[in-house]
Amino acid sequence: MCENDVSLSSKETISAFVKSIAAWGFLFYIEIMKRCYRCWFVLNLIFLFAIGSLQTNAQKRVKGIPQSFKQSLKKAVKIPVLQLDSVHVQQMLEEDKNFSIDNRYGVIQSCDIDIKKAGIKTVVQNKGNIWQYQIESKDAFSLGLFFKTFNLPEGASLFIYNTSKSNLRGAFTSHNNNSGHRLPIAEFPENNLIIEYFEPSSTEFSGDLVIGSVSQAYVNFQSIAAARIGINCPQGDDWQEEKTCVCRMTFNDTRYSYFCTGALINNVGVDETPYFLTANHCISTESVANTLVTYFNYENSTCTSADASENQTLSGATLKSGSTYSDFSLLLLNEYPDTEYNAYYAGWDASGNSPDSGVCIHHPEGEPKCIAVDNDPIISDPSSTEWTDDTGKVISTTKSNTHWLAQFEVGNTESGSSGSPLFDQNKRIVGQLHGGSDTESLYGKFSLSWNYNSTYSKQLAHWLDPENTGTEILDGMGQRPPLANFSAELQEACVNTPVLFSDESIYNPSDWLWQLTPSSYSFANGTDSTSQNPQIVFLEDGIYSVTLIATNNYGSNELSLNNYILAKSNLNVQFLEMGTDSVVCGCDLAAFSMVASGAFTYNFTVEETELIDTKVSSDTLFLSLNNSANGAESFDTWVKVTGTHGSCSASDSILLHVIIQPNDNIAHASSLSLGRNSGYSNQCATVETKEPYPSSSGCLVANNWCPDQTADDSVLNNSIWFTFIAPSNGLLTINTAGFDDQIAVYDASSYSSILSGSSSQYTMVGANDNRSASDNTARIENLTLNSGEQYWLQLDGNNAVYGNVVIDLVSNSIEVYPNPSTGIFNLIISNPVNGFADVVVYDLQGRKLMEEKYYTTINSNKFTIDLSGYAKGMYLLNVQINGSNLSKKIIRH
Repeated sequence: MCENDVSLSSKETISAFVKSIAAWGFLFYIEIMKRCYRCWFVLNLIFLFAIGSLQTNAQKRVKGIPQSFKQSLKKAVKIPVLQLDSVHVQQMLEEDKNFSIDNRYGVIQSCDIDIKKAGIKTVVQNKGNIWQYQIESKDAFSLGLFFKTFNLPEGASLFIYNTSKSNLRGAFTSHNNNSGHRLPIAEFPENNLIIEYFEPSSTEFSGDLVIGSVSQAYVNFQSIAAARIGINCPQGDDWQEEKTCVCRMTFNDTRYSYFCTGALINNVGVDETPYFLTANHCISTESVANTLVTYFNYENSTCTSADASENQTLSGATLKSGSTYSDFSLLLLNEYPDTEYNAYYAGWDASGNSPDSGVCIHHPEGEPKCIAVDNDPIISDPSSTEWTDDTGKVISTTKSNTHWLAQFEVGNTESGSSGSPLFDQNKRIVGQLHGGSDTESLYGKFSLSWNYNSTYSKQLAHWLDPENTGTEILDGMGQRPPLANFSAELQEACVNTPVLFSDESIYNPSDWLWQLTPSSYSFANGTDSTSQNPQIVFLEDGIYSVTLIATNNYGSNELSLNNYILAKSNLNVQFLEMGTDSVVCGCDLAAFSMVASGAFTYNFTVEETELIDTKVSSDTLFLSLNNSANGAESFDTWVKVTGTHGSCSASDSILLHVIIQPNDNIAHASSLSLGRNSGYSNQCATVETKEPYPSSSGCLVANNWCPDQTADDSVLNNSIWFTFIAPSNGLLTINTAGFDDQIAVYDASSYSSILSGSSSQYTMVGANDNRSASDNTARIENLTLNSGEQYWLQLDGNNAVYGNVVIDLVSNSIEVYPNPSTGIFNLIISNPVNGFADVVVYDLQGRKLMEEKYYTTINSNKFTIDLSGYAKGMYLLNVQINGSNLSKKIIRH
């Protein structure tokens, strides 16, 4: 263990206690280590520690030199030295070989070194204080630091350099502060380093700087195997832009240090958010993500050189999501890549389409960037894959068709390549490396990582497409000039009133220039032509063109919108996409939106406030029927909007016809009588729960309806209901006209029986869709019914159509009501054919008391008989029409 109270000279720090703890930790780690059943890839990071979340910062290191380099000290400063335990290089390499640990490279030594307490302090007159502390290793190839406390005031700086001052890293400043107060430092390629911290005399607070652990590398990353294909070999010529998204990763689990590969990835917002995709078996917890260091552009400059640089790094990350199902983790880097990194944000394909070919860019064994190429179609791995530990014990199994299977003809993946992206022929990521062998590599499918799991912490979609746009394919984005775009809060503006313009450019512009023609305008409220979001006043009526020039470090882009703003003294306020008279179904009045335009602020009024609740959000009025509308009939209401901008004001009104469907539900079925029944529509009808309907075997098949061809493939769409009483002769023809409808007749003890969901509680006695091959209105002829019994008629629009309908109930019968009566009887004469009806009333002795002649049609078949002047008793009514003789007894009481 590291100690604070070290002497000023080197001393032996290896103890039996340290050796026993290290040995125990290593053996326990080996016991639970995971790797692919076919290969060399290691699934690790089982024991993790809670470090806390970090937030994104924009800066990494500030250029400069340590304060001590600028001072002429009177005497040499004797810096305290911590001599680390031996890393035992050969022993560790032998253990990795024996236990098939392929991506481990260093040993972690825990510390608790407060630099301001353990370091030597030097006062710099009139400037501040310097603290220095030295760490040395006997046999490490490089050293990595993890500050478990890092919180610097403004003006303070931290540098790391070797004793010969030939290698310098820093400065790390307050810009590196984060909410977790943690900071990992990339591997320093020396076996000794000096930590120098400078704090000005006057600061807002006293800085805290505590080292929590030191990593000692026993692997030298500077070599490259001859069999590998470097990214700057000819095979990588077509991948020079995409290669910059791929990074070497180093991280630790508090005992050992590891390497993997990952890639910077684009999001639908195209806003350079530094999301980073890697394998879940590399990093699966927040605490390990906090220790991440990413190395950009770690590659040899040519196919044969060995000059890869580790200078372009970022420190720390937070874990956003991950899953073992497709072995992915999505990290958010704590820092943005510097301009000189020339970082590329990789595109992706979440469609699941099989790639025509594949390319992997990776860091094998944690060494300089390489490429592997599979020119053949990439197949979906049909097998279930078992993942085992070093003893062969199965740890987990991934299901079939969850991974892409690549067989590279050029190059190959190795340990350390885990997490590296597989690109398709369109240079979009389709997966990340899980494991493999010398001949096969398995990549967890990006399409399954996308949204196979609905939990946000186990999918990519929520993070890469937070607005849920439905995007499945996105191209990559390099650090490039901005793409200019903007909008105004309104395009019809009142003169002499400020209008806010919003910059909507992408690719991170840093400078803006606004130009307008004609020149009769000015900027307001402290904004000017270089503001990102200026406020502009138009001084005269007219049409204005607007140009935005957006600029960043990579160049400029210009967008001009001609005739974009209409400035005038009078506004044109109106409701969008609605006519002066508009029909809306009552069932649709549930947060029904009416959007206004042409002004900046709006005031809405509605007439029928006792039936309609309103809610306003900016330019939108939302209407909803309230409880008072239950059972209400259709009604009209005026809706008015008054819009203002500055001193300008205008209004628009719409007469809204609200259709309340009275017989939408069977409980409110409309009553039909013999003859013609009209004035019905199914425009605003809906389907009830458990509402029955006939089979859909064919349009002309008896007691069937046509198969539905709508998108939802639902036979029942917008039905309305009726009741009727079967005529006295028990025979009825139902004829409809108006639109393509379909009808069915049901016999049941009550309407609730029809909605019971059990066909045993009702009987469908007839149904029809198309009456003929050339007529798609419905008709049921000579339906046999029980005289005087109530039946239900269901009418629906075929293929979800709606319209006005006429329903004729036709029978050869007479109906009288009320019967008995005090003298006035209503008579309905029903006959299939128009004609004269001879109506005679007899007493029981056969004497003719009354005789009338009526002309009866389907539209005119209701008449009145007055027996008020006759004695109480029973009488015989006789009707002759079109050769039919119909009789009924009537009672006057």
